[in-house]
Amino acid sequence: MTNDVNLGIGLASGMAFIAPAFTALPTYPGEQLAADWKEISTVSDGGLTWTPNKDSEPIRNWAKITERLASGDEGGLVKGEFLRTIASTLEAIFGEDNVETTAATSEHGNLMKVKVEAGVSSTPKAFLFLMKDGDDMIMLGTEVGMLRDLDDLSFVANDPIKYGFTIEAAAWTLLKDDGQKAS
Repeated sequence: MTNDVNLGIGLASGMAFIAPAFTALPTYPGEQLAADWKEISTVSDGGLTWTPNKDSEPIRNWAKITERLASGDEGGLVKGEFLRTIASTLEAIFGEDNVETTAATSEHGNLMKVKVEAGVSSTPKAFLFLMKDGDDMIMLGTEVGMLRDLDDLSFVANDPIKYGFTIEAAAWTLLKDDGQKAS
């Protein structure tokens, strides 16, 4: 039986992925991901918020009658929180050129140094989020998106560090697989 009402639950094996800009999205949510896709992080239990921008500006005549609607020039947004403090998460947020990783030695563990300064930002990337609810799978992705905002980081005892993000893209793809395979 298919569910027409889905829960937005992420996959246990990974939910957020990144690839170079213009990397093709999978054909369907359960498809084996191409080698270019790498896991960024898990997403916090707050999940994702997708704001598809369907704004339009009315073009009115002299009598103030709407003649046409012109589409807005802003893309849709996806917001959420990454939970992991690993190189791929930090590279997605701050840009690969701004994260320096040093292998463990006898004196220290693996090091990840992030350079944060004015004018430093990430570059456009492809983003993919996968969700699974029973046999149903949903994917939300873009071939070209920009991680444009990062929320304040809090370092609090007994709380995970959460990297709140906003990704903007001109085009997003939402695809559901109801899990009902043909026999």
